[in-house]
Amino acid sequence: MTLQDLLPDVLGRTEESNPPVFWSLVGEVYVQMIDAMFEAALMTGVVQQTNVLVTLQPGVTYFALQSSSVGYGQGPYGGGGYGGSIGVPKGTIAALRLKAPYAVRKTSLSALDSYFPAWQQAAPSDQIVAWFPLGTSGFGIYPQLADETQVTMDFLLSPCNQYRPYSGSILVPFQIEFSNLISMYAAAMLRSKETGSEAEEAEVTFQDFLGKVKDLSLFQTRLDSLVYSAAYGGNSRVNVREVV
Repeated sequence: MTLQDLLPDVLGRTEESNPPVFWSLVGEVYVQMIDAMFEAALMTGVVQQTNVLVTLQPGVTYFALQSSSVGYGQGPYGGGGYGGSIGVPKGTIAALRLKAPYAVRKTSLSALDSYFPAWQQAAPSDQIVAWFPLGTSGFGIYPQLADETQVTMDFLLSPCNQYRPYSGSILVPFQIEFSNLISMYAAAMLRSKETGSEAEEAEVTFQDFLGKVKDLSLFQTRLDSLVYSAAYGGNSRVNVREVV
């Protein structure tokens, strides 16, 4: 399924002809369709790459996802062990799970600081007790590893890695049940630029979109807590969910 396949539905919802006259196809319509895919990906975590082999270096606590990242500085054992990068798949947004080879408990930096104030001084081990995200650009482990270790990780991926201007040939990497939601979001965003009743109806449609995406996210029972809030205006608070 591509953007071109969903285009008639989007234009029909905005009462536009195909090709559109009022809205710019490349500058507005395709842009909102791509935005819809990112909204759905962040709120449901559907677009994933799983079982990616990652090599973790010994004596390191914090790891950057991208090899081109500046990382988190350098430091010796006992001083945090900053540094390290793992070079993940293109378009990676965030780490979701870590297995070594068993599932490693996911926690948070604040939780470690609260329950184990001296956790950064723990002696290196051959087993990872817990891991935690550092925003969406890195992660950390506790304790540090004594030897180079290969683990398996799952990642949330970007639904589109192409730059603007977008084209109708861009693939939509979602199940069929998301096709209606992409059209719904795109049409709502386009109509919200108008005034009066069009903008008011667009708000109702957008809230309906958020409700349906939230329902779909409940099916992603294997996701961890990195699921973003469906708050209007791009609020990025974390909606905590446990791994089932």
